[in-house]
Amino acid sequence: MNSTEMISVNRLFDEDGILAGDILSPSGVLLLPSGLDLATLRSARPDAIELLKKHGVDSVPVKKHEPVTAEEFQRLVSTLSPPVVRLNPLLSRVIAHQMGVVYANIGNREMRERGVRSLFSVGGTLSSEVRRIPQITLSLGEDAERKLDAAFHGVNVALLAGHIACRLFPLWPDFIRSVTIGGLFHDIGKAFILSSGYSSEILKMLRDDRITQTHPLLGEALLRDAGVRNSDVLSFVRSHHEVWDGSGYPDGLSGENIPVGARIIAVANVFHNVLADKGEGKKRSDQAISSVIASTLGKFDHFIVRALLASIGLYPPGSVVELSDGRSGVVLETRERNLVRPRILLMTGLGKQRELAPEIVDLRTDPVVSIRRAIDDFGTTPIPPLAASGEGRSSVLFRKYRLPAKLE
Repeated sequence: MNSTEMISVNRLFDEDGILAGDILSPSGVLLLPSGLDLATLRSARPDAIELLKKHGVDSVPVKKHEPVTAEEFQRLVSTLSPPVVRLNPLLSRVIAHQMGVVYANIGNREMRERGVRSLFSVGGTLSSEVRRIPQITLSLGEDAERKLDAAFHGVNVALLAGHIACRLFPLWPDFIRSVTIGGLFHDIGKAFILSSGYSSEILKMLRDDRITQTHPLLGEALLRDAGVRNSDVLSFVRSHHEVWDGSGYPDGLSGENIPVGARIIAVANVFHNVLADKGEGKKRSDQAISSVIASTLGKFDHFIVRALLASIGLYPPGSVVELSDGRSGVVLETRERNLVRPRILLMTGLGKQRELAPEIVDLRTDPVVSIRRAIDDFGTTPIPPLAASGEGRSSVLFRKYRLPAKLE
């Protein structure tokens, strides 16, 4: 997906790409090495044009590349064979809508209980999906209109927590289901705080205040009130802010006294919070995993952090990386024993060549090429809201599943 052309030395600093061959003087002296990125050359050797002209070089071979957009990446992924398994965006959209209805109607007991029951049922479907999705970061979604950020946070934490649980306990489907549902509901208690009438500025000030720290207890009470009897889900929601060293809340539990599902949700929650931060704290997925690793001592169960790292690697699927030969690509898959040498979908090439079959590089079998740096992140897919069809769609609860009398 690359194209090499000879360009005039005078245009050297006006082009993007990499040198396609060694540039030698008439006497055979190496002037510029093959594979040198032209952007790097501009900053490191501003005298390069004069140097080449001095030795009588009037043109150089350049391999041009043009990174594709996030939209093109999504299209390319859909054409791969075998296909990359991802969550159906419609499922994320429906679950986020349901969660949004619960948040918007938290003061209406009937709507609240119906919403919790509906979400509890569909949470089982979500856990089944998690068990078949190997590259979980390629299935994370975000609200395209920024109206249901809290709801999408719940969906994404559920996906990440269920994925970690599946890695640690693949033979315990009931536990994976409870962790996934617990991740979905972990912040539901915040709905009471968000509906309190506080301004966004006051809520920001209260982020670490005692009022905000009540949300695990509020969430547990809300679920009990709606008929949830699953003790695992209830304890996971209550304890997801407990910290390994005992400095968390609401009960100050420490170490292995913290329910293991709550420990899993805690890691998933922090990882996604770093990814989803809309302010200056927002980081790429590779930076988010580094932040979680750095926080392991005293805060998280290191076995759980290790499971997440082994699954998504130091460059999680969706990370846009620059390779040592100047090409760029998106990480598709990380292997547990090769955390820094994943499979990469190349994203370089001229527009006219983008209809060709996409090229995949496996760094595990290509020892010459390595990752130079991460430059962007395509791991999260913007998901539009459900299309309106009739009046009152914003408050509709969908009943695809029969609502059980007790949620166990």
